[in-house]
Amino acid sequence: MFPQKFKVVGIDLGTSFSAIAHINEDTNKAEIIPSPDQHRIIPSVVLIEDESNVIVGEIAKQNAVAEPNKVVEFVKRQMGKPKEDKKDEHGNVVTQGWCFEYNGKKYSAQEISAFILKRLKNDAEARLGMTITDAVITCPAYFGDPERAATREAGIIAGFNVKAVIDEPVAAALSYGLDKLGKDQKVFVFDLGGGTFDVVVLEIKGGCIREIAVNGDHMLGGKDWDDEIIRHVANAFKEKYGTDPLDDLSSYQDLQLRAVKAKEELSRREKTKIMCVHAGNTMITELTRDTFEELTRPLVNRCQVLCDIVLSEANMTWNDIDTVLLVGGSTRMPIIKKMVAEITGKTPCEELNPDECVALGAAWHGAMLAVNEGLAPEELARKLSIVHVEKVSSHNLGVIAFNAEGKERNYLMIPRFTPLPVDKKDDFKTAVANQSSVLIRVLEGGIMGEDSTCDPKDCNLIAKGVIDAIPPSPQGSLVEITYRYTTAGILEVYGKHVLSGKDVKIAVEHTGGLSNQELIKAGKDVQNASVTG
Repeated sequence: MFPQKFKVVGIDLGTSFSAIAHINEDTNKAEIIPSPDQHRIIPSVVLIEDESNVIVGEIAKQNAVAEPNKVVEFVKRQMGKPKEDKKDEHGNVVTQGWCFEYNGKKYSAQEISAFILKRLKNDAEARLGMTITDAVITCPAYFGDPERAATREAGIIAGFNVKAVIDEPVAAALSYGLDKLGKDQKVFVFDLGGGTFDVVVLEIKGGCIREIAVNGDHMLGGKDWDDEIIRHVANAFKEKYGTDPLDDLSSYQDLQLRAVKAKEELSRREKTKIMCVHAGNTMITELTRDTFEELTRPLVNRCQVLCDIVLSEANMTWNDIDTVLLVGGSTRMPIIKKMVAEITGKTPCEELNPDECVALGAAWHGAMLAVNEGLAPEELARKLSIVHVEKVSSHNLGVIAFNAEGKERNYLMIPRFTPLPVDKKDDFKTAVANQSSVLIRVLEGGIMGEDSTCDPKDCNLIAKGVIDAIPPSPQGSLVEITYRYTTAGILEVYGKHVLSGKDVKIAVEHTGGLSNQELIKAGKDVQNASVTG
């Protein structure tokens, strides 16, 4: 038996469905942990009866029609947003907030996600007969640092010790590639979930899995295909009866459930029928697969464009790709499989269960962490000792400085996809004579031009610091700036005015929008609540 400390579960916190997995101590294999009612994945839907009673999963989804004001879906798209809009000194919204409000209480995206995670935790503990604390949670590869931090915060609120937050395509590659590490290969992962989309080029080489290029859209997913069906049926209903079912929350929720079922049916059949009930009227609309694919062609085209972009960013052609993996339940749509096969010129690998592979890969990653800490059994340690996941920076990181024309530009310090940890030092100069201080502004994002700079307005300011009390010195005095980015995701920035020796240190630790006080309170609230399925 494993020591209890070893049990690190892997969690796929999905937009539409979530799953939890572990390494079976008898087989040394990753396995999904089913719920008490034998469901291997659960809907990521939350119904709040009151502060102390929360329902997560299928029952919550079924009750969305009857009690739509109590139900939250697709919360993953809101991760990283503060509860309230953040405004500048002029009152302009600089960061859009999000919360779900019920009975006068406002719930952040992290708190709603924590209910889903607690349901998974409860199920796993009941199934395995043990207390579980350690977890690896996945997120879309295209999530920025605030969204990743929010994912970690959701885990903490749910009562987990979050060992790592890893990219979903990396988890899928672990699920696929652990028994194929002897073969070096380039892997293209097409990950279309219920609410997010990732395209990633990975390299498996010498036991190491490394992201080469990442792109995607965390506001594109199967929900958008559902919405096209909803609009199509609602427009037909409105044309016939003069009333819009989308104006009524209950009618909308009912139509949404029927649209999802219709989409799934069209993956198996050439046509289906959808019933719409609203304002005392009922209408049945027939939808063919051809019509559905015509309605959603723009969405497919968006996916294809991002595929081409990520391949270009990887400096590759499709001939360089050895394996194509389809991840996420939405890849079951025939039009998606057809598009991917056509653009890649390859038949996608059918080995993975698109609904389960991410959670299974996260469980493997948890086992790798246990091996590193000396907590795993000898047999598993031998299997995983050569496996390594190389972390990379998810976005460009730069610093504001003046160019030769006296304009502020964001100068690239660490390019995105740079393997971590990394140290980068560069020299800058003071702008005027007798400058008494130097303001260092750390930027994230942006698309760098050939001169490795871009407009600061296209980037996010994530930190700043000041070198103070500089004695009088000539214009153009040397300022050394060093960026140190650790595998733990902490960016440390050092600035030094060389002539005077004056310096400053800036530590950038991203948060998901909650203060420590809010995090502690949310944890107590979620732990005190009864979370059931």
